[in-house]
Amino acid sequence: MERERITISIKKTLLNDIDKTIDGVQIRNRSHAIETLASKGLKNSNINKAVLLLGGKDAMEYIPAAKEYITHLKSLGFEHLYIAVGYLADKIKQKVGFGEEYGLSIEYLEKGEGSGGAILPLKKSLNSTFVVINSSKYSKIDFSRLLDYHNRFSLSATISTDNLESLEGLYIFDPKIFEYIPKGFSMLETDVFPKLFAKNEIIVFPVAN
Repeated sequence: MERERITISIKKTLLNDIDKTIDGVQIRNRSHAIETLASKGLKNSNINKAVLLLGGKDAMEYIPAAKEYITHLKSLGFEHLYIAVGYLADKIKQKVGFGEEYGLSIEYLEKGEGSGGAILPLKKSLNSTFVVINSSKYSKIDFSRLLDYHNRFSLSATISTDNLESLEGLYIFDPKIFEYIPKGFSMLETDVFPKLFAKNEIIVFPVAN
């Protein structure tokens, strides 16, 4: 790969932080560290779409948490949010709106059944890494750390959860996740994740309660 030599000025404290990433194995030297961090930053900046799962009979109870997630996603630079809804779609739209209040675009998904089936219609729209929120309670996202963890392993999915039984939480998916979602009704937790675990294509990022 062709490389070009450059000269830059950088704060000493920042340079010290960069040097801390050098381990002699994955990060060989200072130039490699700067190149790796820059590549990750550019890759991360392309992630601007998320899906919020808000279906089921208890969906209205989860709206306060959903609104907090929307506000937080906006602060992280997300521009477009899909909200998957069920039979309470009209009431949810009235309560949440279409994004004007938050400064991002909200599009509602009313097709697809189950947490897996809900995102399958987005197969052609989500052609880069994206986020799925499947949680009834708000938990502030240490998104930079989570995304770094996901990129480090380069798998189909990363689950951030405080419940290893239900696996409810926040997910980072690469587009190849769609290869594991069957047509019709499907649940991420019981129909998709087991396939990913069997293929070593998923990793869990546990968080404290």
